[in-house]
Amino acid sequence: MRTYKSNRPTAEKSKKRMSKKGVYALAASASVVLIAVALTLSLTFGLRSNVPADEQDKPVVNDPIVNKITFTAPLTQCTVTNGAALNKLVYNDTLKQWRTHNGVDFEAAAGSDVLSVADGTVKSVENTILEGVVVTVEHAEGYVTIYKGLETAAVEAGETVTAGAKLGSIGNMMCEKHMGAHLHLEMKKDGKYVAATDYIELENNK
Repeated sequence: MRTYKSNRPTAEKSKKRMSKKGVYALAASASVVLIAVALTLSLTFGLRSNVPADEQDKPVVNDPIVNKITFTAPLTQCTVTNGAALNKLVYNDTLKQWRTHNGVDFEAAAGSDVLSVADGTVKSVENTILEGVVVTVEHAEGYVTIYKGLETAAVEAGETVTAGAKLGSIGNMMCEKHMGAHLHLEMKKDGKYVAATDYIELENNK
């Protein structure tokens, strides 16, 4: 009887071959991980290298948004007689009609000085029939103030004014004749009407 040798690998050889394959697989996996770590580190430190060394470890601090403009009173003595009614209708005794009241009315004797509430540039000076002399001043940060009911103007369009500068003197508003002499002050922020008394510091407000 002849004995034939099998061409199949013995169990020992299979184990050896399998163990070699496992080593190669582990080595390949380790290489991939090392490459990924190297790329991550290079990207991280590469980005940080663009930031000055003295700035890299500083905490990020967001500056608070503050109103840089301080508004002062439009008259030496201020007494509010009517507030702004921007979202409702109020009755106007002179015109005999219901309408919004976009400004704030300040009691003032005829001839009293009207003062700019902040630094700015005079946008226009108009002489109207119903609202008297109207002076419009543009300020920083999108603010505009409109002074109505003046008898005369002390400024011209294009002129630069400071807070407290005289803009004119008090007269009468024909459309609010029932109130007598007073200042009607309107304010806008980014083109929209706002209540002037929400922004102006009125130490003498009664």
